Amino acid sequence: MSANGMSPEALKRLRNLGAFWNPRMQAATDDADLARICFDRAKAAAKRAQKNGDAAAMHKLAQELAQWAADMERADAVRQGRHAA
Repeated sequence: MSANGMSPEALKRLRNLGAFWNPRMQAATDDADLARICFDRAKAAAKRAQKNGDAAAMHKLAQELAQWAADMERADAVRQGRHAA
């Protein structure tokens, strides 16, 4: 175990995931492309978690996304309400 509590194998998996995703994120052509890549990364992480025994992983991701969307919708409604006056 390392000082952070992870096995060398777990650290290697994290490094490999970073080596896979970070260049894709850095190569994003715009914010929409970056969002797509980040969504793909989150979906892959949820699938991996499900495979490793976290049956609720995809549901947790869906809840996070739904909350983020609701927050954005609420903020947009407030902004539009201010401009209507």
